[in-house]
Amino acid sequence: MTEAIQRPLFEKALNTSAVAVPLPLDSAGDAGKSQALQTVLRYKTSQADTKLRKALPIMKRAVRKINEGEYREAAKLGIAALDIDENIALACHITAIALDKLGVASLALELYERALKLSPNEPEIYQNLGLLAWRMDLYDVAEKFFRIFSRMMPDAVEGPNNLACVLRDKGQFEDAIEVLRAAIYTNQGSSLLWNSLGTVMMEQTAFDKAVLFYEQALEIEPDLARAYHNIGYCKATEGHHDDALTYLRKALNFGTMPPNEEAETEHAISVSLIGSGKLDEAWDAYECRNNPRYGGATSYSFPIPKWDGEDLKGKKILVVGEQGLGDEVMFLNMGHDLIDHLGPEGHLTIGVVPRLEALMQRSFPKAQVTKHSTIRSNGIPLRSCPLITDWDSYDYWAPMASVLRVLRRDISAFPTEGGYLTPDAERVEHWRNELSKLGDGLKVGLLWKSMLMSAKRSKYYSPFSQWKNTLRTEGVTWINLQYGDCADDIARAEKEFGVKIHQLDIDLKDDLDDLAALCVALDLLVGPMNATTNIAAGSGAKTCIIGAPNAWPYLGTGNLPWYPTAQVFSPDTISDWKPAMAKFENWLKAEVDGGNSNRIKGAA
Repeated sequence: MTEAIQRPLFEKALNTSAVAVPLPLDSAGDAGKSQALQTVLRYKTSQADTKLRKALPIMKRAVRKINEGEYREAAKLGIAALDIDENIALACHITAIALDKLGVASLALELYERALKLSPNEPEIYQNLGLLAWRMDLYDVAEKFFRIFSRMMPDAVEGPNNLACVLRDKGQFEDAIEVLRAAIYTNQGSSLLWNSLGTVMMEQTAFDKAVLFYEQALEIEPDLARAYHNIGYCKATEGHHDDALTYLRKALNFGTMPPNEEAETEHAISVSLIGSGKLDEAWDAYECRNNPRYGGATSYSFPIPKWDGEDLKGKKILVVGEQGLGDEVMFLNMGHDLIDHLGPEGHLTIGVVPRLEALMQRSFPKAQVTKHSTIRSNGIPLRSCPLITDWDSYDYWAPMASVLRVLRRDISAFPTEGGYLTPDAERVEHWRNELSKLGDGLKVGLLWKSMLMSAKRSKYYSPFSQWKNTLRTEGVTWINLQYGDCADDIARAEKEFGVKIHQLDIDLKDDLDDLAALCVALDLLVGPMNATTNIAAGSGAKTCIIGAPNAWPYLGTGNLPWYPTAQVFSPDTISDWKPAMAKFENWLKAEVDGGNSNRIKGAA
């Protein structure tokens, strides 16, 4: 007997959930186009099926609501059908689809699994379970369900397409190519498969091949908007933002994209506008990141109006961190200017991750700094500031980047010297004393990767093997600033490179206030753009970024207007990091020689 459905959880979810978690642009088998939905509309019952006959009109209404995009109403109707009989497989499946569309991941999963127990021979349930697991980054689980679907439906291209995309996201590129090659052999007219083959090539940084496969998809289906989107994404990853905008806008102009894919393309356009330095247009466009249909959107819970460009002089506003920790630091570039803009009658409260509270309170003494807290409710991030109680005294709240629309509409509005964060002076002196114990030589802090090195992210970082010659630069004492698991790389540097990377007694991940002091005490810091390098540069430390070509934070300048004491060393193409490493190595040798110790700009 199937366990009873916990109906109160469903009722709560329908009252609090956000809308529409997007599918990847390379997936197939959108639950919104579900065959199960069409089955319900055609379904006939016998006189003996009393409960099913009673539930069928309700299920049909639920299907129509799904097709109209009214997922919350659809879910309520699905639950009403389940009230008649919890063991109707189609009712479970329909309700799961509606909840899936609402982004209520855990409850959708429960009902998909219930439908599967009741109807284990229905291939579409396996596919929808795979799509949900994929969106939850449960790649092994998704692979399992897609393989089952492919065995049950050997002639359906959705199976190998989705399986290959999951293998790609796991970093198993050759396996993904083999799956797609076999599928294309018997389905050469499938634009979907050619498009997905392009995405595999793109993640391997084989950009020319990727574009060829996207163009092949367009030969088959000339109005395939997602192929134009993907070419644009390809161009943006290479740093060619103007070219990217041409393709992304073409994708959007077709007017055929589902709402979630349209939101992804709008976001990609805004990022390329930022990356090309068109800030007057870019920051307004960037507001699309708050569209709940965009996959990276965060939901907020504040009982006050959201700021939408009104005059802020004399107002009390809460600005809240968004995206990653490094982004919070970077966006607070405008913090002092915002305090000035509010004027003596205004007041600023800044919501940051708890690890940043001490550093930000010292840096912005005229503001109140509080922590924000994010919980995941059925897969949806929901952010609040739990320590604020005097909400009646506030006029507005805003995500941090939204304020850039007023204060950073042109490159000339960015500061030209120093940093805007204030480390603890006593701890700076402490670390200078500790560093002096390591002997002579330039004391250089070192990072080389992200703590989350997925297959998709790894292409943005120079491989550790390519640091070998740089680490052997004479006259440099290397200090580890890499948080996370890096013991193997440090051991490799000593064993294979003959280089000692010193470890200091500091919590690099959580004690960010002390980290800022250490960064300022160092002679130099080098690494990819992440939380640590943002904190270092924001504190005015001499910082070198080994970064992707023309990444969007450069604002079209080739450098980092956010941070006057930072400079960027980029390769011409993201597929070959050696030129960037060579540029930095030569620059570092000049620093050691002492002839250019004050030179900060112009080497990128």
